[in-house]
Amino acid sequence: MYPTIEELFESFSRHRPEGKLELIDGRLIVGNTIVGSRLLLRQILQGWKADAAIAFAPIEKWIEALQVGYHLSCSIAGQDTSDALDILEAAVAEIEYQPEDLIAGEGVANYPYHPHHGTRQYLSTSFSNVAEELGGRSLGRDFVMRLGENGFTPDLLFFKSKDLNQLHSWYLNGPAELVIEVLLSGHEYCDRIAKREYYAAAGVPEYWIVDPQQQQVEFWRLLEEQYQQQQPDANGQYRPIGIPGLAFQSDSLWDEESWYRGRSQQTLFILEAEPQPFQRIGAIESETWGSLPFVPMLQLEPTPIRFEQYISWCPAAKFEFFNSKLQISYKRGTKRVLGLLLMTFGLASVVKVLPPQVWVQALKQRVVWEQQDEQRKAEWWWLARQAATVLREQFRIDRVGVIGDLVSSQSLNYWSEIQLVVWDMDRRSNMDVYKALSAVSKEPEFCLLDAEKDYLTVDEREAIEQKLVEI
Repeated sequence: MYPTIEELFESFSRHRPEGKLELIDGRLIVGNTIVGSRLLLRQILQGWKADAAIAFAPIEKWIEALQVGYHLSCSIAGQDTSDALDILEAAVAEIEYQPEDLIAGEGVANYPYHPHHGTRQYLSTSFSNVAEELGGRSLGRDFVMRLGENGFTPDLLFFKSKDLNQLHSWYLNGPAELVIEVLLSGHEYCDRIAKREYYAAAGVPEYWIVDPQQQQVEFWRLLEEQYQQQQPDANGQYRPIGIPGLAFQSDSLWDEESWYRGRSQQTLFILEAEPQPFQRIGAIESETWGSLPFVPMLQLEPTPIRFEQYISWCPAAKFEFFNSKLQISYKRGTKRVLGLLLMTFGLASVVKVLPPQVWVQALKQRVVWEQQDEQRKAEWWWLARQAATVLREQFRIDRVGVIGDLVSSQSLNYWSEIQLVVWDMDRRSNMDVYKALSAVSKEPEFCLLDAEKDYLTVDEREAIEQKLVEI
């Protein structure tokens, strides 16, 4: 029912969506399209299995989602969970599942000299060199620009934090003075039409669309609340109205020799004014990663994602393949992206991403785990105490505590791990500590938190203050 590891890697390397995680109209949009979001959801679930999603919502809600999603008429009213799942298993046994045809535009090429990668990298490096001399900052696409309740991550943006916008801890609130998007084949509609309309409505003064395939740059300037295309002057130079003293000429932009070797960077962006003394722009403290408890609100139908949830839960769009599956900023990031995608599509739609039979199998596995919870917790506590002994004897870490699912009244689930909290740990010994803990147990995994030095989410801080059990 699931692809092989080789098939998973082939899908990841050839067909994964572009690494962009944006919030648009209450949905997590991946790689510029909702199809990209669905493709990423499928790739996560194929690697992490349906069990990864099952852990997010009550069993009864998943049963209802399967009935609605696959139009099942079987009656399970009054049945206990095990009997209901047996009835459901019989109902889905004969369904011939047809995978959705998900094409999210051009696959993301891995080789560095792909025009999209090279052009974006060269633009970013060149603009960074001149931005500080203009008294502003140039940032890439892991940085969020908040426009209303939407969160965009343009390929490149420039801002000076005057009048139009304010810099917050983890995002820019308001339109940047200049936004640049680099086209990728199959995503033209999003950049040329959809995003252009969002940027115009929000008041982005200058929007440039860079097309590496056609070797063209479109310059759009906001005039009377609408974008009007502008042309370079007779020398091929263009001067954005919102950034005095800057001229741009694209001649070297299409030269592969310039992309990574630093040739002629001074000719891409030309500083025509006296450099300004650079002053670090102070950020306003606000929502950050982990500032809200991670509690996705899941229903059969899509649940709108609030901007505060997006900025608190969504990790950097770092898509990698290791441990036999797709990872997005490691395990924690993958879990949170999955939760946001479940909200985006709703459970009745999510169950169509995999065959119905695997969902029933995952539900049955969850029932078994819940029945065995007391025994599993006892085994995990033994491992936690073994780990504490190792930390004390080998690394002189005297104070060790446990938080998380192991001290909760709730059953352990797919995402559960042994969360250890320590004090006075020498950071230089990190690698040795993790190797030692891995020798104690690889499954379940240990999650080690330094109460004094690690960046902790609000969930973790509250757990340490209120629920810590020292061992």
